[in-house]
Amino acid sequence: MATQLYSPIVKGKLNDLKALGKISAAARTNIKPLIEAMPLAKGGDIEKHLQKLADYLVKHVPFGDIYLDFYGLLPDLKTPDGTNATIAGFNLIKALGRTVTPVYGFDRNDSIWTSLAAVIGENGHGFCFRIDIDDLDDQADDTWRQIVERSAEFGLKPSEIDLMLDLRGLNNREFEDLQEVVLDFLVINPLIQQYRTIVLAGSSALKTVTTVPKDGVDHMKRYELTLWSKLQREVPEHIDLVFGDYGVIHPDFSDQGPNKHMNAKIRYTDRGRIVYFRGHGLRHPIKDYEQYHGLAVQVRESAGYQGRAFSYGDRYIDDVADFNTTHGSPATWVLADMNHHLEYTARQMASLAPKVREVADESELEEIA
Repeated sequence: MATQLYSPIVKGKLNDLKALGKISAAARTNIKPLIEAMPLAKGGDIEKHLQKLADYLVKHVPFGDIYLDFYGLLPDLKTPDGTNATIAGFNLIKALGRTVTPVYGFDRNDSIWTSLAAVIGENGHGFCFRIDIDDLDDQADDTWRQIVERSAEFGLKPSEIDLMLDLRGLNNREFEDLQEVVLDFLVINPLIQQYRTIVLAGSSALKTVTTVPKDGVDHMKRYELTLWSKLQREVPEHIDLVFGDYGVIHPDFSDQGPNKHMNAKIRYTDRGRIVYFRGHGLRHPIKDYEQYHGLAVQVRESAGYQGRAFSYGDRYIDDVADFNTTHGSPATWVLADMNHHLEYTARQMASLAPKVREVADESELEEIA
């Protein structure tokens, strides 16, 4: 069983990275996260954008293995000296002493594959192919061809390469179809067991809480967890799938400006679901951040609450509920929600991964999750 059991995809924003940096040492041993750079704002300075991400990584995630993907940047974006922004970003972070496993995918900018070889060599942690849903199904054979050819260009053996199958949002997908598409892709290559790690990632997190009753509670099933468990039982025994998700953040989250109609909410992961505690408008028709105290009380009184000692996020919930700290803001609640989720899922995987092949059905999975 691989020690890497969980690979969350974490947005390269301040509070998301703080949430990652605040997980426990025990949880850290099972996690290899993928940090995803955010898009450059219109009219923004690419050098400052890259520097900010580099500084966040060095300050808030200074230890442990991580994947890094400049997915959010436009493929042809360049720095003032003419360097592709993705290559410039990898070089900047390495210059600051933070080594990473570089990540790149297909249908981006094919001209930088040669430059990536140097980046891979300088970091010394192998390489990860990020395989999108569009790279599977009818494109599966071509995707495998590209993986083999690019690996040869890099001079890397399969044992130095990770494959991340990123299914992104799952809420509007047919579950059985996804299961079949992934399984078909995995069995095409008879040497797949030689690859260092195979991550199966996806997300059921809501993009907005409009479907949750105002001042109410609802939950969303973590379909990515069910999909991972079913596929792990179907693939040959020599293939271990690492679980991946987007935490409590929707894959298509965009870093847009303040929304006057934003609602207060706390997202709390509990077994096979994300529970949404929704308040009401934060700024409209009147400013009301104090409602977070009441929401925190609801979380603390819920059956799934793990107690303040469980994580930084749980401690924050407890402190807000008791008015021992301020009500916070949407940004600080991202930190708390994500930190609890990352801690919870890392521990969950430590329990589930060794047993998942023995699980008979979804109800049994729920019991041991």
